[in-house]
Amino acid sequence: MASSRLRIAWFSDLIQTGQPPHSLSQYCTDLLLPILKDRFEIETFSSSFSTPYPWIKHSHHLNAYKRHREQPFDLFFYQLEDGVPGRFARTQLGMFPGITWVHDIFLGDLGSEALHTSPWERTVAQFNDPTLEFSERGHLPHQLRPHAYREVSVSPLVLFSSRWAQKEFLGLVSDRVEHALGAHRSEYLPVPVKINSTRRRARRDGTLHVVSQCSTGIEGHCHKVLQALKALKTPWSLTWMVDGSELSRARALVEEFEVASNVSFVEGRTSSAWSDLLEAADAALHLHNSPFGHLGPYLHMSLAAGIPTLVLRAAGGEELPSDAVFSISPGLFETAQFVGIFEALSRAGSKNLGEPGRAFIEHEAGVAQVAKQLEATFYQMAPVCAEVLSQWSALYDRADNALVEEIKPLVDTPAPGSPSAYEHIILPFVAEVRNFSKLG
Repeated sequence: MASSRLRIAWFSDLIQTGQPPHSLSQYCTDLLLPILKDRFEIETFSSSFSTPYPWIKHSHHLNAYKRHREQPFDLFFYQLEDGVPGRFARTQLGMFPGITWVHDIFLGDLGSEALHTSPWERTVAQFNDPTLEFSERGHLPHQLRPHAYREVSVSPLVLFSSRWAQKEFLGLVSDRVEHALGAHRSEYLPVPVKINSTRRRARRDGTLHVVSQCSTGIEGHCHKVLQALKALKTPWSLTWMVDGSELSRARALVEEFEVASNVSFVEGRTSSAWSDLLEAADAALHLHNSPFGHLGPYLHMSLAAGIPTLVLRAAGGEELPSDAVFSISPGLFETAQFVGIFEALSRAGSKNLGEPGRAFIEHEAGVAQVAKQLEATFYQMAPVCAEVLSQWSALYDRADNALVEEIKPLVDTPAPGSPSAYEHIILPFVAEVRNFSKLG
């Protein structure tokens, strides 16, 4: 008997069993799938042929067409992020419209040529207006900036893992894809986090233990932090988690500020490594003021662990309640603000200053709550996604017919009684293309 549960095609970066997630999409998938797998019939798709989840069906993303033809999905769900982990999803988003969870609104590159020369705006217009003709062949408009315009242009619902990103993106796209925004919805879906139910151990050695995952670039404000730490009167240590590509720069910075003896490094950003660092931390630094990139799951993890957390009053940090974090205003007095907060955190009785942050994030982004919100979203959007897929299939058919009409004049009229190239070559080819591209 066929299952009555919704069938979900879940696109996410995935790596092998036993390795920590190296992307935000897999971190979210790791937390949400164990809850949602019993409520939906989920099949995962990634750029890998294997899966770290043996208890759920998995396919390579290139087999999505085949799997949909064999047993149609009710909706497609994507996580969009920058860098290597998100490249396959950027391509797939233009093939099957679905719900898109955006982790990065600004992308580091334009993507493959097929993406940044795609006439996607014209395609979206045709999707909304079947009377529009197809563009002339050879017309290749270029995407000028690596913004995620194209990737969300036909998503009936765009989720954002940052309220700040949602606000910024809607401002950017309001004029560019206005023909699609009438059908667009956007909602905030936070990065989920497990809530630490145990209190941190009390500090015993009188040293202020600071942990950081800030970038070595100017957007990470690490130069301000090092300057402040050097000025502290209380004993301190800094454990800095950095990508391997930034390690040499980080070492050079601590030498420049003459604090190398107080600083240790953890190479490679992973959620498991950050979780280990938080066990002995007295303060966590999450400083970022660039539209590119994000704070990943680490900010939420620090809050959930009850660690006093420092953020910049910029980018995503400005959206956080003032009683949940310690906010730094960038500018002339930035270093002095760091010094004041560090000195306050070093005093006796400061170990409970992270409790308001823990309470906030438990209400905001507890994993059970996020899973419940996503479950409701799937049920609510399933009829809309079915309608969009049907419209998308009709657009494919119109494109196929346009291709046939274009090819017809190119085929020589056969002599009387001889086989027709159009009937024996062109039509079988077009039929195969249609069979491959059929959406259901």
